[in-house]
This record gives sequence, C-alpha cells and structure tokens, in this order.
Amino acid sequence: MPYDGAMSRYGQYCAVARALEVLGERWTLLVARELLLGSTTFTQIRCGLPRIPRATLSSRLRILRAAGLIDLAGSEYRLTEAGQALAPVMRELARWATVTDSAPLSGNDLDVAALMWDMRRRIDSAALPGRKVILAIEFTDRVTDRNFWLHLSRTEVNLCRQDTGAPVDVWLCAPAAETTRWWLGLQSWGQLLRHPGVRVHGDRDLQRQMHRWFLRYIFTPDALQRAGPAAGKPISPGAPD
Repeated sequence: MPYDGAMSRYGQYCAVARALEVLGERWTLLVARELLLGSTTFTQIRCGLPRIPRATLSSRLRILRAAGLIDLAGSEYRLTEAGQALAPVMRELARWATVTDSAPLSGNDLDVAALMWDMRRRIDSAALPGRKVILAIEFTDRVTDRNFWLHLSRTEVNLCRQDTGAPVDVWLCAPAAETTRWWLGLQSWGQLLRHPGVRVHGDRDLQRQMHRWFLRYIFTPDALQRAGPAAGKPISPGAPD
C-alpha cells in the first residue's frame, strides 16, 4: 500500500524524491536500520536509538507501517519484503560516510549507550568460553553512562546498566572515542590497548581472547570492502541507451 501520510511532499516524479517522502524525516531510516539489525520491539529499538523521543519513535513506526515496510504482530515489528530491500541502501550510505570526508566522526557522535547496545548484539557466541563471563566496561571520560556490564555465555548475552554484584572476570577502562574507533574498524585491538588512556585487567587468559568475542560494527571498512560496491551501472547524465 503506497504511503499517503501528512508529510510534506516534494511534488516531483523523481524516484529519489518519492522515496524521501517516506524515509526522509529525521530518525526514520535509523528506525529501519534497527529493524534490519534484528530489533523487533519498541524497547529494543529505543536501546539502539537512546536519544529518540518515545512519541517520535511511535510516529516513525506508524509511517513505516503505512508505507508497507513493516508489519506488527502482537508487540513485535517485522520488516516486510519492501523493508528488507533497504539493506543495500543502508550499506551504501555507510560506505559513502566511510570513504568521503562529508560525514566525519566527531565528539557529538559518541553515544556510548548506543555503542554498548551494538556491542551486545554483535557478540560471536561461538567464540565465547564454555562458562559464563562478565565483562565490565568503564568509559573513563564520562560522568553519566560511565559503567556497563556484559554478561556473556554461549546461550545468552545481557547488557546491564547497574552492577548486579556478580564477580567481574575482565575490566576494560577506556575513553569513549578510542573504544568507538576500535568498534568502527578505524583502529585494531592492539592499537586500542596501546593508547595511554586504556587499561584492561582481570583474568589474563580471558584478556588475551576477549577481542575475538566481538564481531564489531557491521559496516567497518573491511566489511564494506568485502561486500563490494552496489550492483548496477553508475548514474550517468548522458543520453539514454
């Protein structure tokens, strides 16, 4: 069903303009991104977008439903085939931001709550030890959102904002910017550890293997290079074929 909401229209036949009438409002594409990355509930989407107002999220979900990009079954949102088709769009937007200087990473982008949620969902369960492990992460340059705990096992991964009192196996203490740069694939684990503001302590065997527990950001430069450019001819202003 075509979207026929109240959003201002561009009044152009261009397919890009028509797509932006559905997806161009603030937060809409990021809501779709969260669904593409596996979120299915309102709460999960907000964990990935901690700065979005609740009313705004409700509005954007209604827009995506009206456009036929998502369905609601009970309390769970699911992407339709049209919604799933946004995956290569997301990848190419990430590639554009990564390979150009038009959208550089800045201090205003360092949302550690969103970072930790992304880390939680990008755990390689098969790489975890055979027992439950608790990893505490402290962002040393933060007053709020300073401490997080990951409870990791091969069958369950949980992110905690409060100390449950369970014994911690490994501590990672680091500035938000350096941790984010590692997550984005802009520096290696070894480079992160060599930064003077970074400390890791706890079980030494776990320290040596912990970087392998994380799949890292889905759009690291290496991942984008492996995916290759989008299929199809480049856009040319020349005469039609």
